[in-house]
Amino acid sequence: MTVYDYLVTGVEPEMVLEAEAPSDVGAWRDAVMLVSEIMREKPVLESGSFTVKVEVKTQAGRPVCCVEARSQNGC
Repeated sequence: MTVYDYLVTGVEPEMVLEAEAPSDVGAWRDAVMLVSEIMREKPVLESGSFTVKVEVKTQAGRPVCCVEARSQNGC
């Protein structure tokens, strides 16, 4: 197991979470699940745009992935 840092932006307050995953692929899957969970809890306003992003890095700072969900009016 490796420890990864998950930088969550687009929510207040922004945060860095630490979690273990068996591999980079497992960390990527966890990031997708985290964005999905945030989206279920985030109130979506008809008039507003939003972006939720989770960047994953190893604790040594190596980038693993970036998962982003966004919405904008008029697309």
